Amino acid sequence: MLFFENAKESFESASGVFNKCNSESQFYHKFAKMIPDKIDVDTLVLAFKIALQDAEKEGENTLAFIALIPQYVRQCTSLEFAHEFRKKYNTEVLGLTQEELPDVDYGYIEVEPDVIDISDKDRNDVLAALYNASTPAGMGFLQYNPMPWTKEIASMYFDQFGKPNEDGTIDIKWIMGRPLNCKFVGNLVYVAGYNNDNECGLAQKAISTCPNLDKRKLYNKK
Repeated sequence: MLFFENAKESFESASGVFNKCNSESQFYHKFAKMIPDKIDVDTLVLAFKIALQDAEKEGENTLAFIALIPQYVRQCTSLEFAHEFRKKYNTEVLGLTQEELPDVDYGYIEVEPDVIDISDKDRNDVLAALYNASTPAGMGFLQYNPMPWTKEIASMYFDQFGKPNEDGTIDIKWIMGRPLNCKFVGNLVYVAGYNNDNECGLAQKAISTCPNLDKRKLYNKK
């Protein structure tokens, strides 16, 4: 079983993380009083359910940060715990109907950290995979659309909004409340921002589910 170590201390110090005392940090301060210092995924999700319900009864507006909670947890604990927490929290608290990534692995080429060469993949497949794997953050939760994208939808997006700038960069930030925060530059995709907003290594996992244009060529993950 996975545990969040030093959980109470992490949430008690939230105001220091945010550099000011706001409604979000105040929520975490109250939350710290109701949890032990070592907590498992299921119990932490349940504690957040109770805390959010209590905040709503007291008239607090949690919409501004309810979808940011998995990101804060990720900053304070292990990648494995953060991954399992994000899945369970998104399903049970946010009510997201997001599906798991397909159980396939065509691999990917990482030329630099968080820079993926997609010359052997369809960029429409790549954008659709990144969109489907992302979940809303912050107020983007209000714009969330659960419908998954296909490569055809991604192609229409590129046609309408994918005009490169003077440097040849297609800069994508948010789509339907989901933080994509990536850049397409020729055959390269820069995904550091995507992983930071969603989950460490998630872009690589999503891109590896995209078939290679040459079906005979499979790349090994790094």
